[in-house]
Amino acid sequence: MYYFIVNKTSGNGRSIKIWNEIEGILKEKKVTYMVLLSSNKIEVLEYISTIKSRNSRVDGVVALGGDGTIHEIINQLIGTVYPFTVIPTGSGNDFARARGITKDYEQEIDRILKKGQQTIDLLKIGDRHCMTVVGIGFDGKVAKEANEMKLKKWFGGLAYFFIIFKVLISYKPTYTKLLLNGEERIFERVWLIAIANHPYYGGGMKICPDATSNDGKLDICIIHSLPKWRLLFILAAVFKGKHVTMTGVEYVQVESIEVESNEPLYVTADGEIMGQTPTTVTVTKDAFHVIS
Repeated sequence: MYYFIVNKTSGNGRSIKIWNEIEGILKEKKVTYMVLLSSNKIEVLEYISTIKSRNSRVDGVVALGGDGTIHEIINQLIGTVYPFTVIPTGSGNDFARARGITKDYEQEIDRILKKGQQTIDLLKIGDRHCMTVVGIGFDGKVAKEANEMKLKKWFGGLAYFFIIFKVLISYKPTYTKLLLNGEERIFERVWLIAIANHPYYGGGMKICPDATSNDGKLDICIIHSLPKWRLLFILAAVFKGKHVTMTGVEYVQVESIEVESNEPLYVTADGEIMGQTPTTVTVTKDAFHVIS
C-alpha cells in the first residue's frame, strides 16, 4: 500500500492538479493507495497515526508539497521504517533538489514503484528533526519574513531574493559563541550560521556544497566579520556553492554544535521557525528511510 499526502495549498494549488494526473497513473497501473488532501498539520498527524495503527505493509509514504510539508511528515514518521519520498510542488523544494528528484511526476512514480530504499541521517534540534538545513541569524530572519509575508506562495524561491535586501537594510551581525564538538570558538560579528544535512536551502542556495546525508556529519557554514556590501557578494556566490573559500566564510564538519549569542537569533529548520538561540544541533545517523 502506498500512502500519499497532498498539501492542497502547495504551489498555489498546483499540487492538486498534479495529484489528479498521478491518480490516473496509479489507477492505470492498478496500484493500491490511499490519499490525504491536507490543508493543515493536524490532518497530517491524524493520517500518519492511522497508517501506524493499521499494522499493515507500507510500500511508501509520498508527499506532494515542499520542504515545509516534508518537515511535518518526517517528524511524524521518525521511528518507523516506512520509506518516504516527495513529488516536489512547493516553492523551495530543496530536499528534492538535493536528492535529484525531478518535477516529472510520471518519471518519479516509476521510480517510487521500483521500491528502492536507503537510510539517511537527520539533524536533531530540540525535540524536532530536520531534513535539509538549520539556519541561524540573517538567514533565519529572512525565512521568518518570507513565511510571514507569504511571498513564497507567489514568487517561490525568488521571494528570498527580495526579502534578503529588505532584511539586510536593518540587520546587524552578532557576537556568537559556538561549541563545535565541545570545542569553544568565538566569532565577533556573525551574519549567519547554516547547519546542513543536504547542500541547499532558500530555494536553491547551495550553502553547504559538501553536505551529504549519509556521513554522520553536520556541515556548517559560518559567514562573519564582513561589511554589508561584501555580504552581498558572498550571497551571490552561494547559489553555485562558490563562497566557501572566500574571506569571511568558515566551513567545518562536526557531529554537534551549540550556539549562544549576545542577542537572540532566529532559528529555522527546513524553512520553518524553531525559535531563537541558544540552541543545540546534532546529527542522528541512519535515522530515516527514504525511497531511492
